[in-house]
Amino acid sequence: MGATAHRSVNYRTKALPTWLLRRVLRNEQAKIYQRFAQSFPPQSGWRVLEVGTNGSLEEARDYFLHSLYPYPEQITAAGLEEPDVFRRVFPRYPYVQVKRNAPLPFDDQSFDIVFSNAVVEHVGARVQQHDFLEELIRVGKRVFVTTPNRRHPIEFHTATPLLHYLPPHIYRKIYAAAGFEFFSKEENLNLLDAGQLLELLEPEARARAELEFHRFLGMRSNLLLSIRASAE
Repeated sequence: MGATAHRSVNYRTKALPTWLLRRVLRNEQAKIYQRFAQSFPPQSGWRVLEVGTNGSLEEARDYFLHSLYPYPEQITAAGLEEPDVFRRVFPRYPYVQVKRNAPLPFDDQSFDIVFSNAVVEHVGARVQQHDFLEELIRVGKRVFVTTPNRRHPIEFHTATPLLHYLPPHIYRKIYAAAGFEFFSKEENLNLLDAGQLLELLEPEARARAELEFHRFLGMRSNLLLSIRASAE
């Protein structure tokens, strides 16, 4: 489709020091995991799919779901990266390389839960975001999705304040001029607020959904979407 290739190098340009961002990120990821575990208490027999794994990370602690989930052997990681680095870090855990905006290579309802952290904002326009969520719901009995809240004053991918409050065609031009060319494109960053995220769901899934917020600096920074199994 001619979209920019999504690789970890595209996510390294920030307006703040990398060491500071990494420290903050790990702390916030641990808090988000706790919310995930409260919504869906881990079960030893559950098959778990993580969609959007960054398979280029070289330290085990940077794979926060694998590091925190008590049954990491039950997790199948799915990401855009080649599998080599992930398999060096976790030689016993499965990793499946997937294609952007393509159907997931799994059968319907083949996982007990699907976890996807900060991915839906990177898949493209609203139609691609809708299709992405539909794929998660197709392969998983339960779904847990997070995404940054567009209403938070800091845009976390660039670590810049307030610019994303402007109309998209304006802030995208500013991003490009400021050196954030990758994130200036809708195909690479398309932020959502709570209402927009819920509107992406079909009525049946919306009836099973619950939306909560993660707070950073006292404000609602991330949207946490839980979709329960049909029988629950």
